[in-house]
Amino acid sequence: MSQNKYKGIEMYFSEEITEKFAQLEQNEKNYRVAAIIDKILLQETENIENPIYVAELGGGAHPDRYHKFFSKLLKEPKGHMDWVDISPYMLKLAEKYLGNKKYRKRKEVIRFIESDILEYLNRLENKKLDLAIMKYTFEYLKDIKSLFELLSKKLKSKGRLIATIDNLRPELKSYSTNGRYLYNGKEFPDNETRLLKDGDSFMIKFFKVSGDHSSGYLEGAEVVKYYHSPEKIKRLAGFLGFDIFLGDWKDFISPERQKGEEISQNILVLTKKI
Repeated sequence: MSQNKYKGIEMYFSEEITEKFAQLEQNEKNYRVAAIIDKILLQETENIENPIYVAELGGGAHPDRYHKFFSKLLKEPKGHMDWVDISPYMLKLAEKYLGNKKYRKRKEVIRFIESDILEYLNRLENKKLDLAIMKYTFEYLKDIKSLFELLSKKLKSKGRLIATIDNLRPELKSYSTNGRYLYNGKEFPDNETRLLKDGDSFMIKFFKVSGDHSSGYLEGAEVVKYYHSPEKIKRLAGFLGFDIFLGDWKDFISPERQKGEEISQNILVLTKKI
């Protein structure tokens, strides 16, 4: 493993830490956000017939999500999902989750690929993807310009990127459901924020227990992410010919699909114009 290439995500190359982190992701917030993405996927593929080709970029350990969308992929003629992750241990766990009889049929439409996101896209055939998904992974990329450039080539006409966004505002909060944020490598009080500039990095240290920031930290479980301002995202998207939505998911999805879900979650949806 190149230490420079994987700097800031070393935890995903420890089998022990990866397994504990995957268990940490089994929490209500994660399930609800996945359900939101599921609703968006159904809405955005309403007029697309199988076989749909989709890639989950930085998929992690949980292909036991997106229940309605996987049901659509499994209808004849079956669609296809590339489940891409840089961590061999995340992919090993993902395959394990599909061993559950409730999810076993998903093996018919899913292919696990160990790869860096940009390297995967670079190798992919042009105009291959109907959809790309990035749940909790967009901020791992420092170079979103290269991401957008590659997506402009790899998405079909009207193809879409659907991504969750952690921070639209530059204020960095002190903690989230699963972890504490560090600014310049240091913790700061719960009632304070820190101001990020475009391209700034920040660290997350993950708690032992989801939702309990008094539980202490999961040893070795820390990552580095990057802040990208809405202005930068919109500028790059426009330059590369994408239509863009950037904001809370409830302002994007039709009211009848929301079904009373009130959780807030910022999303980015890029649609290739031609």
